[in-house]
Amino acid sequence: MTFDFLEMVLFAILAIAIVGAGAAVVLVGRITSAALFMAFTFLCMAGMFLLLGAETIAAFQVLIYVGAITVLILYGVMFTPQGSRDYGLFFQKQTPWAIVFVAFLAVPVMVFASSFQDGRPLARGGDLVPLATSLFGDFAYPFEVASVLLLAALVGAIVLVKRDDEEIR
Repeated sequence: MTFDFLEMVLFAILAIAIVGAGAAVVLVGRITSAALFMAFTFLCMAGMFLLLGAETIAAFQVLIYVGAITVLILYGVMFTPQGSRDYGLFFQKQTPWAIVFVAFLAVPVMVFASSFQDGRPLARGGDLVPLATSLFGDFAYPFEVASVLLLAALVGAIVLVKRDDEEIR
């Protein structure tokens, strides 16, 4: 019984952290701060997967999103020349309308989410065997193609930034 209470408390803490960090990604002015808040959001999502009993997905969440994607975004920020801007971004001026929209959207979502019942627990060993079978069997080729495309995009971004730096000199 105490485990259920602890699980509900952890869920509430993680949910508040996810919503707060997600809002901070959009609302903070510095792009590096937004990237770090995004990494914190991904980390809290990994905690949610742990609460669901999907340890493998939680590990992938940390490795891929917290590690790789956040580092990729921070590299993009570092390679992008920064200058002062006299204007605010479009979404940073829409805060009052966003609050109204979220308020109208949140109530039906909360009613719908509270209507679900507990599902069946995962079998011993979790979700690793079906995930590995589908990833290395059915989806091995698309997985490799996606990795090569991401690598090509990263190399292309570096070449483009390097060329702009040489033109400036």
